[in-house]
Amino acid sequence: MATEEMRRIFYTTLASIPPGRYCSYGDIAKLCGVHVRQVLAWLRTLPRESDLPWYRLITGQRRIADYPGNERQYRRLAEEGLVPEADGRFPVHYRWPDA
Repeated sequence: MATEEMRRIFYTTLASIPPGRYCSYGDIAKLCGVHVRQVLAWLRTLPRESDLPWYRLITGQRRIADYPGNERQYRRLAEEGLVPEADGRFPVHYRWPDA
């Protein structure tokens, strides 16, 4: 499959994550048939003005990755009602697709 077609599949899948839900980087990679490193590369190249819900992707440990500026991701998820539990993990029942 051509790289551009795979990227379109990724964008479509990312856009499919419903508001108030989250997906792990690994799960979206499996759904798209690519390695998680490819997902991370595509995320790094998303245009700043993109309306794709990049912020709904978190780690397999149900946490937001530690990176500069991650407070923006916490804020965007909180606006959708997603707040981490006391241990810093997001509730499993909000994972998409359902575990």
